[in-house]
Amino acid sequence: MDLQKARDWTDFLLKSFAIAAIIASGLWAAFEFSATGRSDTNIQVLVSAESRSYTDTQSLLIIHVKPKNIGKVVVRPGEDGLLVTVRKIPGDAKDGIMRLDALPLLYSTDLLKRYLDGYEIEPGAEYDEILTIVVPKGSLYAVRAELDIGNEDEVDHTTIVRAEAADSMAK
Repeated sequence: MDLQKARDWTDFLLKSFAIAAIIASGLWAAFEFSATGRSDTNIQVLVSAESRSYTDTQSLLIIHVKPKNIGKVVVRPGEDGLLVTVRKIPGDAKDGIMRLDALPLLYSTDLLKRYLDGYEIEPGAEYDEILTIVVPKGSLYAVRAELDIGNEDEVDHTTIVRAEAADSMAK
């Protein structure tokens, strides 16, 4: 009878330790997940532009907007989507700091409006959204891409490009 009682106690203790180990490992995994930010969004947006001769007086401005998900979760952009704005930089600006957001707006669009089924950026994915605009040759432009990632948060990037007469590339 004492041997049976010892077996029962041993079985009870082993099962209790197994349950405690499962609970502890679950808590540890939850802590690691939240502490390392694996549930957070981590998005990067890069914008570049190039110009190509179009006519004698016009260039084709080709804008590349590249959202990249460097996080571990799928990202669904917010209501404002992926806004691209093109502003003309005047040729007669005075010396000093230039506020690009105060320049005359030439063009503005949400690149994600063309995706009727929605837009998702998978973890590790990088996309290249392209926008083309016909502009006068020789002009200078500030191109800004802004991705709404929800919760009143955004990621943006700006580049400057000149619409040259000959083919050129701006980065």
